[in-house]
Amino acid sequence: MEQIGGTEPNNGETATPGGHTSRRWPVIAAAAVLVALAAVGCGGSPGPASNSPYRPGVTGPAIAPYSGTGIRSGVTGGALFGGNRSLVPEETALGRRLAIVRVYYRFGDSFPFFNDSEVMAAGSTLMVSLNSPRGGPTYATIASGRLDGYLRSFLTAVNEAAIRYHLPAIYFSFEHESSLPSKHTGLGSPAQFIQAWDHIHQLAATMHLDWNDGGRIHWVWIQLHNSFVPMDQRSGKGPNFGAPTLYWPGRDEVDIVAVDGYSHPGCQGHAGPATPQSLFGPVLSFAHQNGGLPVFITEWGSTAFPSSQFQTEFIGQMQAYVAANPEIVAVLYWNSQGGPHCDFSVDTYPASVSALATMAHSAALQGRLG
Repeated sequence: MEQIGGTEPNNGETATPGGHTSRRWPVIAAAAVLVALAAVGCGGSPGPASNSPYRPGVTGPAIAPYSGTGIRSGVTGGALFGGNRSLVPEETALGRRLAIVRVYYRFGDSFPFFNDSEVMAAGSTLMVSLNSPRGGPTYATIASGRLDGYLRSFLTAVNEAAIRYHLPAIYFSFEHESSLPSKHTGLGSPAQFIQAWDHIHQLAATMHLDWNDGGRIHWVWIQLHNSFVPMDQRSGKGPNFGAPTLYWPGRDEVDIVAVDGYSHPGCQGHAGPATPQSLFGPVLSFAHQNGGLPVFITEWGSTAFPSSQFQTEFIGQMQAYVAANPEIVAVLYWNSQGGPHCDFSVDTYPASVSALATMAHSAALQGRLG
């Protein structure tokens, strides 16, 4: 998201701006070498699967066995309903399992974290973001191949987790929100970002980890909603976003176009209430112009300022918007704080939880994998 830049702490705690503890790149580089060495011994048999696709007391559509249907999004029957890890405790109140959960990793992290394993064991797939922290590896370093050992190990672990937990599809994004300069200072130019994306994508292809070549990984390119607005139509409010076309790797290397967007009433430095169309209409246009690619809304939410009614109404608008736009095949609510006086959580607002539950059980949000 704009203020977080996807830095949700990996322990599932409430995120704050810059809340993910930074690591010095020399430490990461050393860890990458160790991971690469450990990867040589990988390839053991998948671990045991969960006996049930549901968490206790939670209902929802089961994830079907892998069918090899070759669907670019990996989704059939509507849109996947999901959220970030902070929404998982609300599953009982929502009355169903989240079909997809958004998680965040940085270079040097091993996949999966323990709580992500629990999420997958319970039947949810993951939307995995892997980012380089400030002071971490640049796009040029990544494209040079110096981190290939670490990347091979990470991508292999993502694919093997999908197999182990019987998930027909799992989703991966490199450096989400790359067109937001304030979060990517020093990493490199748009052209270098594309080179790094291309290199990582090629690594996965050579290992047959992609969904259309024997694997289960689908590639998701994520930008902020403002970045899809044409330059001559921008209001000038909020952060300075680059044009998404400068960071676009092309449809041959992207399976799903994705967007993070919020309605910000009460948030300092942001515009007030927004509609789903004003937030996500531009990304739908972009996806249509690039061959009709499927769309994920990987972070969305609304504040409850000045009253919870704003949040409740926006959730209802999103339910109708997703139903009216079947190219949207996943929506993930960001149930966390976005900085001081900018809280998108629904936990303390029963009406908002009820509205989200209504959305979760609507016909358009019964998507499944495979």
